[in-house]
Amino acid sequence: MEQKSFFAENMAPILITLAVLIAGTIAVHYNGYFQTDGKASPMAFKDMRIKIVYDRTDPELLAYIPPARLAAYQTIVGGPVPEAGSMVLGYDEARDMTEEANITISQALWGYTVKGFIGKDVKVSGMLKRTDSLLDMMHVLPEDAYDSFPAGEPIDVKYTEDKMPKFFYYIRRDGGNWPKGIRFSMGGMLDFEMIREDRTVFQAKVGDIDIHVGDNRTYLPLVLGAKEAKMMMDEGMFSKPGERIRGFFGKDVVIAGVLEPTGTALDMMHYMPGG
Repeated sequence: MEQKSFFAENMAPILITLAVLIAGTIAVHYNGYFQTDGKASPMAFKDMRIKIVYDRTDPELLAYIPPARLAAYQTIVGGPVPEAGSMVLGYDEARDMTEEANITISQALWGYTVKGFIGKDVKVSGMLKRTDSLLDMMHVLPEDAYDSFPAGEPIDVKYTEDKMPKFFYYIRRDGGNWPKGIRFSMGGMLDFEMIREDRTVFQAKVGDIDIHVGDNRTYLPLVLGAKEAKMMMDEGMFSKPGERIRGFFGKDVVIAGVLEPTGTALDMMHYMPGG
């Protein structure tokens, strides 16, 4: 059987998924989960549960999305809501897994099983359309399956003033949950500590009394994944480690470092101290 590239989106439409695509497109735009160009809107991440679980040293991004929301997502193959015992893959994960397993389009259409995915055999029942967002790296699971995998590292979703989602990975005090095998391109772990600043805003002498008014602040260290760092640098938010940002999602932060690119979801994370 002729092998076809996962990227062959100009192939003749697969009839069995055409009706799903049309209905999904209408529902998606009606609910505001995606823009007219197919890119994910902030609504796509609402009520989503996300965690990173390590498969040996490889970070895997797992997600649970309420079926009522997920039903409106667009797919290339299969349905957007994972069946019992299965998962739906984001675009990048679908591309990588089908190419690694040498899966044809027809095989993907009927579903296939990934052997030993974080210690389990899991069927792939659907593949999401490309969104150019973190969705493309996700393995979407039913809620019971999501809970049955290791707890991993929960990812917190916050929103900028213009409603763009940002993703936060919290580092424990003992540092034991730092991403495995990752390196810094700028800065480093030595800078990942609380930094205090005492900046004089008023100083005078009245008789023998020195009057000193300072602005005492605690700056939380912030490490950035490669893609997120580039976006923030392009926006002029910082240029190098050591620079400080006031009022960053309600916190004062100092840029402690930037991680090297990994080609995974880790590139999109903000790393801050946890509890």
